[in-house]
Amino acid sequence: MVMQHFSSCASFTPSRRSTVHSARNITLKPYISVREYCTEHRLNTRRLPFCVCSSGDTGDSAPQGRESDAVGDGDDNNTYASSRKKSLKAEARENNTIIYDKLIEVFRAKKPEEWKKLIVYSVQWPSLASGVFDRIEDIAASKSDDPDEQLELRRFLRRLVSVSDMLAEQKDLLDQFRQSSSMDWESLVARYRASMGADFFEHIELRIRAAQALHKNSRKDDDGPQDEAMSAEAEALAALGTQLAVLVDAYDKVVSDESALDAASQSFAELLQSDSMETAEAKLDSLAASGKLDPALLLTMAKAYSGVKETDITKEEVKDIMAHLYFKAKEKFASQAPPEARILKFLLSVDSESERMSLLEQAFQPGADLSTTSEDYLHTTPDALLNTIENILTVYDTSKTSTATMMSQASSLMNPEVIERMRQLRDLVRKKYT
Repeated sequence: MVMQHFSSCASFTPSRRSTVHSARNITLKPYISVREYCTEHRLNTRRLPFCVCSSGDTGDSAPQGRESDAVGDGDDNNTYASSRKKSLKAEARENNTIIYDKLIEVFRAKKPEEWKKLIVYSVQWPSLASGVFDRIEDIAASKSDDPDEQLELRRFLRRLVSVSDMLAEQKDLLDQFRQSSSMDWESLVARYRASMGADFFEHIELRIRAAQALHKNSRKDDDGPQDEAMSAEAEALAALGTQLAVLVDAYDKVVSDESALDAASQSFAELLQSDSMETAEAKLDSLAASGKLDPALLLTMAKAYSGVKETDITKEEVKDIMAHLYFKAKEKFASQAPPEARILKFLLSVDSESERMSLLEQAFQPGADLSTTSEDYLHTTPDALLNTIENILTVYDTSKTSTATMMSQASSLMNPEVIERMRQLRDLVRKKYT
């Protein structure tokens, strides 16, 4: 019997002290002029931006000409700084214009279907996009003497903006899944299913290939940390894409069964009529025992949970109750999965081959199925486990040749390492236990 742990899969502030002489150490005699003070302390008055004199100094002050020289010299410095700043801005604009023109040339030379790859592979595109769009508009405006070219440029601009915006929206949606707990993914799928079509999964594939390309380049540059980060990024995206494709496929199957959805809506309405949390949990137990805690009910609850979670109108206690019921239902539904499926999932999560073999031996030892608050004690037979593995691999191999379903998206994104590990388990069970 194998024991399965089922935990849910120094600012620096410059001193005001003068670099020439500390102001707090200066004690001016009454009626001493700037020139006299500077002569006494061997200071150059041309370096002073203003007159330094004691209050009430009306007599022996610095000559007017010298004072104006000091102020004028500061104005010259300000003028130079301003001119230099303008020059740098002009140079930056010129350099950016050159970059924008090169990017425009590249995009116009490519077919629109190739733009997605160019944008996804570019790390700097988000910061350059608005400048490129403005530059296209400027060029189009300057082509008033060539209406055909002007029309073509503006058509090109609309298509490029459309592709860029679509990719930005897909990235935002993907990031929302990555930043959310996996427990929330089903509710997010229920909410955003309309945006999770083939284009969305193609976007994930593009991001995987972009991460792999960066991984390859970092290996050439012998950049260890970046190499590992890009490899981990590609694997994380592949795993997420696979799980989302499976969730979408399951969602579509449930939605296609209207009678099951109607029954689920009725069960959910009865659940909400409970007068206490204890009563609601008892109803969930009853639904699970009668087989009515099915994917249709989970989908109905996922939609409700997603709806109350994203609104500011619903009271917090209602959100908490809905979340509790939804996650409790998911937990009970997961516990209804066949033991061989749960054991397989657990075995595939173990990296050590020797440990997997040891756990496999334990899984085939008969015993009572027991559960504690943190662990499940499960067992199965070699034939049952082998049948589960064969079914999964058959679906994977078949879907690889199809482009019409979400499962084909899942197969293209699935981590090859997991598939290989599953094939090894299959061969081991065949060789040693059948």
